Amino acid sequence: MKTTIIKLHLVTITVFTPTWVFSHGGENHVKSIVKKEPQTKSQDIDTRKEAYQKINDAYLVDIKPIFEKKCFDCHGDLKKSPWYYKVPGIKQMIDYDMREAKEHIDMRKDFPFVSHESPLKDLKSIKEIGLEGGMPPLRYILGHWDARLSEAEKKSIVKWSSESIKRLQP
Repeated sequence: MKTTIIKLHLVTITVFTPTWVFSHGGENHVKSIVKKEPQTKSQDIDTRKEAYQKINDAYLVDIKPIFEKKCFDCHGDLKKSPWYYKVPGIKQMIDYDMREAKEHIDMRKDFPFVSHESPLKDLKSIKEIGLEGGMPPLRYILGHWDARLSEAEKKSIVKWSSESIKRLQP
């Protein structure tokens, strides 16, 4: 009897609660290495591959070191867990945040990143973050004061993403 009532409550909550309550806006997190953009000629494909390579070359030299220090704890591989990671509840919150971050943009591989967006949209989002902030989130900064991007790091990220966007736009 109790099991039936619990199942009924779960179904009621699931059916009548808006999806945004349980998610972050209903974005589709279908993972793909690179979203395919319409291509008509093999020359276009070669041009895009060449653009990706040049973007990645600049990323490896100028941007990846910044991302390794500031972004990889969530969007890459966590090198060292903080002392409080073992605290029940906090561990689950950190694990959730890391999964969620990687669903948006996974930086464990070089550019183009694994994402639910196209590489061009990823670059536009990265540029916006460099210009307006928003990453890392406040609750991460509270435990990691050195995670904020410096003005020089923001300028480097904006410059790289702007130049990269120009390479990918027709």
